[in-house]
Amino acid sequence: MPHRSRLRFFVLFGLPLLVWMAVIYHFSSEPYSKQNLRPWLKQEFSDKRINQLFSESKIQYNGKEVSIRKSGTWGFVEFFIRKAAHLFVYGVLAILIARLLHRGLGQSKLAVYVTVILTSALFAGLDEFHQSFVSQRTAAIEDVILDTCGALLGTAMYYFFLKILQKPRKNAPNHPKTS
Repeated sequence: MPHRSRLRFFVLFGLPLLVWMAVIYHFSSEPYSKQNLRPWLKQEFSDKRINQLFSESKIQYNGKEVSIRKSGTWGFVEFFIRKAAHLFVYGVLAILIARLLHRGLGQSKLAVYVTVILTSALFAGLDEFHQSFVSQRTAAIEDVILDTCGALLGTAMYYFFLKILQKPRKNAPNHPKTS
């Protein structure tokens, strides 16, 4: 691969992945107090409807009960926002890894899929380990599992959209007509 092509490949496929990994690392390095959404939620939304709908709801996560009774309304809501963020962040990570491996290295779909999931799970585990050293943060195996689920969803979305984009269109010009 000529130098210019390698540079273009890196800018299009490697750099976005490295930037996204740096973003994940940055947010994992922040103490909880810098990421606390509760004051904003309390200011922007009313808790009446949430309390009506979810006052009896509770789940166990990382050995603790998550409920309105234990966490307060906004702690309960924030928990789900933060967990949705895990799915999103690792879904994007998986898409970036998949496009690097698939487009850049031409690996088969199965090899890419397995590599993406394993790489994402490894990065999630390392990220949780890193968080164990950050003030006001904890490491949780449940978050690694959630991150891996996000990677599974991201990889599935990548291949779903790839399939749609590669599907020949019957009404497209220069498409051979079949009889």
